[in-house]
Amino acid sequence: MIKKIQISERKQKKRELQQQLSLILMVLTVFLAMVVPLLSTHSSGSGLKDLGLQYTEGELSSEDIFATSSFQYVDDEQTQKLIEQRMQEVLPYFSYSLRSSTITSRRLENFLALFHQENLDSRTFLEKEGLNDERNVVERIAELAPDQQQLLLQALEETGSYVLKRGLFDEDEVNTVRSQGYEELLVRNSLLQQESSEPSKQTIDSLLTKKNLPSQLSSLLQPYELIDSQFQPYLVLDALEMLLDPNVDYEAVETLALREEAAAEIPEQVITIERGEKIIAKDTVVTSSQIDLLQLMGSNSFQYTILELIGRAIFILLSTSVSVYVFIQFLHAEKRLYLYLNLMLVSVSLSLVAMYVVSLFSASRSSLFLDSYLPVFFAPLFTSHITSKKRLGLVSAFLLACYATLMEQSSSITFFFVLTISGVCLYFFRYTIKRIDDVFNWFYACVISSFAALALYMLEALPLHQVMPLVGGMILNITITLVFLEAFVPLGEKLFNIPTAYRLSELAFSASPVLDRLESVAQGTFNHSRNVADLSFNAARSIGANAMLARVGGMYHDIGKADHPEYFIENQSGDNKHDEIKPSLSAAIIKSHVKLGLEKGREAGLPQEVLDIISQHHGNDIIQFFYNEAKNQAQAAGMDVKEDDFKYNGNPPAFPESAIVMLADCVEAASRTLKRPNHSKYEKLVHSLIMGKLERDQLKNSQLSLTDLDQIEDAFVQTLLGRDHRRIEYPSEQKG
Repeated sequence: MIKKIQISERKQKKRELQQQLSLILMVLTVFLAMVVPLLSTHSSGSGLKDLGLQYTEGELSSEDIFATSSFQYVDDEQTQKLIEQRMQEVLPYFSYSLRSSTITSRRLENFLALFHQENLDSRTFLEKEGLNDERNVVERIAELAPDQQQLLLQALEETGSYVLKRGLFDEDEVNTVRSQGYEELLVRNSLLQQESSEPSKQTIDSLLTKKNLPSQLSSLLQPYELIDSQFQPYLVLDALEMLLDPNVDYEAVETLALREEAAAEIPEQVITIERGEKIIAKDTVVTSSQIDLLQLMGSNSFQYTILELIGRAIFILLSTSVSVYVFIQFLHAEKRLYLYLNLMLVSVSLSLVAMYVVSLFSASRSSLFLDSYLPVFFAPLFTSHITSKKRLGLVSAFLLACYATLMEQSSSITFFFVLTISGVCLYFFRYTIKRIDDVFNWFYACVISSFAALALYMLEALPLHQVMPLVGGMILNITITLVFLEAFVPLGEKLFNIPTAYRLSELAFSASPVLDRLESVAQGTFNHSRNVADLSFNAARSIGANAMLARVGGMYHDIGKADHPEYFIENQSGDNKHDEIKPSLSAAIIKSHVKLGLEKGREAGLPQEVLDIISQHHGNDIIQFFYNEAKNQAQAAGMDVKEDDFKYNGNPPAFPESAIVMLADCVEAASRTLKRPNHSKYEKLVHSLIMGKLERDQLKNSQLSLTDLDQIEDAFVQTLLGRDHRRIEYPSEQKG
């Protein structure tokens, strides 16, 4: 149990790290998508001469210079001046502290209660509250006559409550605010919920501090002096100074936020230079400000406005968020969700970098030529091959199409160009068994993509002299993409042990030491596994699941039986080993092949999905035969049998392929018990087995619908009929 918890914690930690990496990669992708087009724009204009470099300050202009286009610039000096003025207008912000008010109020109550005790334990109270009674307040109050003491405590309670309600300010904070030139401030009393939460404006002179308590409370204490001529107001003030802490704090951060909010309301002081406006007149002395305007005009020729940058940022964030959301929805039940997402984001980021490199070499070429060379086909194909899902390749193609439209050299059809050509490549570049098929796929992709590109660019009135560069660029782009794909897909599946179609094909049809040993020591189990693989493959294909994963899972699901093959009936030709041992031990041996299979699978480096099939192909179902035998023996001996001792220790299948292998396993084994099988018998047997698994909750997490189960049932029956087809009986040759 502890080991399972540790494994679960490691998996959870790994998933959290992958999620954090996904966020980092998303930020990186968004950053590159924003920066690459801007850098590309800068590089495309780097060959233009800056007009500001033609003149130096103090020389005469030889000609009139006019603004070639309208542009704007921000007067930073004036803007900053207005911001500082607006920030100064925001008053310092204070608010009541609930914690300080509560602590101080409780301290005051405890202090008053102290004098109602018979044994006055003032020292303990002072130490507990951390107070220093320098003016002997406790002793002075204790020495008062009972009537005087009662009146003074009443005055202390009233004035203390008044001070806390009105608010006690820190003297240093008040002086700091006053030194900044303020005589007023804003105070929000958050303690009074029934009142408005809007802050009130107060003057500094009206604030209560420990320093001005005598002057501020004199009118409040005067009635007590009229009641008792011996009343000591200064004793009350000394007690208040000792007991009360400031309960109104200066909110420096809040004040700064309010000032920044106010500063943000100040618009930038934008100066507009209209097209045709004279910047420098002929035969006049050139000033530094005029040179700055010339340089600004040159830089504005190749830069975007703030509004355009904001619009681009919003577009990038929106397209990225939508693509990632759709990607996650397609793989919401996939354990490798964040690994696949990270690989997709990495491939997209690399494509963005490649787009910038291409823009450096093709800055002087037309946008049509650049579109045909946009390196945007690798990421969709890589994502599709790694995840074995073409629709995820289309998601990355959509994302790159959005990014490509922001390039300076892009045209009005770039978005459709990227999506169309990516879709064509995704259709033709798929898993193949024969190497010659790759050549044909490359040829078909090049031809169809070229025609599709020509059809799209006819909308742009493509000149004839650009037809060959467009087609040539398309073929070169697709060829380079295929080369990189052949290099990086095997690398990715090797590094992360991903069950791509290529990897599953190798496991299903290539020699394997694990299967070779199984064949040599447990021929019956090996033949059973091959039949389960065929059943699983056909059933998975009938419902659109990963048929190759189901085949590999079927081939490897019983590799744990290689250690004790003689205990499994398909490998027995004579005596049954289980006749000599107890049913509980038999069940333990039978269950052990799942754990042993997992260990052998890990040693062989099988993908996690195949390991999951091995661990889940019996779920937590009961070993019915030995359970019934144990119950019969227990009844005869007057004992009880625990059902859990005869259950497998795995979890029910968590994905369709795993459930299919479970069903194929029991169907293949049970089909061997039929005598003179036919279509009706197979149909009845398969249906009862599937319903049994369903009733025992072995398929509740499999993501299979009842329709899927019907199709799986039909596929099983057809496969079994094909396996057990009958032939005519040939007459024996006569012996001559």
